[in-house]
Amino acid sequence: MSDGSASVASRWWLLVLAMPVVTVIEACLGFLLVGFAYESVGSMDPVMVLAPAAPFIAVALLVRVLLPVALYNDAKAIRDAEVAWNPDPANWGFLGLGLIVVPLLDSVLAITYLTLRSRALAES
Repeated sequence: MSDGSASVASRWWLLVLAMPVVTVIEACLGFLLVGFAYESVGSMDPVMVLAPAAPFIAVALLVRVLLPVALYNDAKAIRDAEVAWNPDPANWGFLGLGLIVVPLLDSVLAITYLTLRSRALAES
């Protein structure tokens, strides 16, 4: 992504990149919370367990909601640039919109998009 991305004025790919990162952190946080809740059954209020995760949950929700917008805008910038790949922004945006409710699949979509983007920029 590094050398070729200078030819494309879009930085929306950074938000697309945030999606798999958010998914990994969500999985780790989920395991930690489940383990913590299991150890403290009956001795602690569930709100006390979930309260530390609230800021991350808010950021994760924001990244998830903005994923279709990021895919659309970056695909539009790639299409307008002089690169070998000609993505359809509407298709990528609708795919992102449809998959934001499935945490693993939205990350697979983001990784697929970033891989295709990286290869197209490396070829040009």
